[in-house]
Amino acid sequence: MSLQIEHLPKDRDATPEQEWGYTFWEFITGNFWYLLGILMILAIFLYARSYIKRH
Repeated sequence: MSLQIEHLPKDRDATPEQEWGYTFWEFITGNFWYLLGILMILAIFLYARSYIKRH
């Protein structure tokens, strides 16, 4: 069973939506809380690392 792929003309490149299925901003808004959580964990890790080096 094969998936249907939208036909793309050969004379022009695919748009980001056609290539990835979503745009960059759709990805950011759809995964905002996950990305914010990753940034918070990274910030805590970097702060803890610098705190340990100082003490």
